[in-house]
Amino acid sequence: LFSCFLVPGPYFLEFMSWKVTEDCEVVFSCKATNTKKETSLKWSKDGREIPKIDYNPQTGISSLTMPQIMKKDVGMYKAVLSDDRGEDVSVIELLDEEFERLQKDLCRQCALSASPLAVQSTAEGFKLYCSLKYFLDYMKTSWYFKEKRMDSGARTRSGSSSQKVWIEILNPTESDKGKYTLEMFDGRETHKRTLDLSGQAFADAMTEYQRLKQAALAEKNRAKVTKGLPDVVAIMEDKSLCLTCFLAGDPAPEVFWLKNDREIVSGAQYKITVEPGCSSIIINCVSAADSGKYSIFVRNKYGSETVDVTVSVYKHGEMPAEGAVEM
Repeated sequence: LFSCFLVPGPYFLEFMSWKVTEDCEVVFSCKATNTKKETSLKWSKDGREIPKIDYNPQTGISSLTMPQIMKKDVGMYKAVLSDDRGEDVSVIELLDEEFERLQKDLCRQCALSASPLAVQSTAEGFKLYCSLKYFLDYMKTSWYFKEKRMDSGARTRSGSSSQKVWIEILNPTESDKGKYTLEMFDGRETHKRTLDLSGQAFADAMTEYQRLKQAALAEKNRAKVTKGLPDVVAIMEDKSLCLTCFLAGDPAPEVFWLKNDREIVSGAQYKITVEPGCSSIIINCVSAADSGKYSIFVRNKYGSETVDVTVSVYKHGEMPAEGAVEM
């Protein structure tokens, strides 16, 4: 008598599936059994091998983690388990309804990760925002003020990034006090976050907005050198040197030129000119004594700025200083 039986090959104890983690990552996984050292496990998407997957031969669990899911990730995922005894295949089609189901689950988890609403003052107004571990465009968001929907307009601007949703309130006034609500719809249910921007919270936000607004105005209008000088210039003795800087500021800045931190007075040796938007100094017939640090100092009621340049005068037959811009 002869007995005949088949030796089973490797097979999937658990076929490929996906889940959304609390960190808003998507994990594809499957579990193999009856494997041996020579057993091969390969993953692919739309026929292209996926090189980096996690596989633990002891547990048989293989997984692929995706920190983000995008349209390009739509497709057919396949895991092939094989050795000389045979093979088994596990497939999941992340298409159409399956992809939409994944997006809904992902949106739900992302919405659950949303922080309470907070307010940040800016130079333009208030920025109400909510932080999330991950934000998808699939998630529908709506903002409400005192239960009335807010739409983007002359004084409001909404936006989002990969981890934040916000709305900006420009040039805020006392009428902007009240309760704000962010609604996030994940495809199945609505998640809400609220902020009562009134009382001390409103007063603090308004004070900080006004401070930042004044600081931005000062920075915009302060005296500054918009196009300055090289760090070091070299010029041969007996030549004339002209240094020019371009300026900005409102009101127009006062301008001072200095040598070694002492103010230069325009005269026979130095000629200083100041015109709208620029200032120049001409040093006539330079000599070794004219070497040193020259500075232009500009100021107005909003602020000041100083730009320095080192002037190196060299003699006939000598080489200019290394790295200097030759004039």
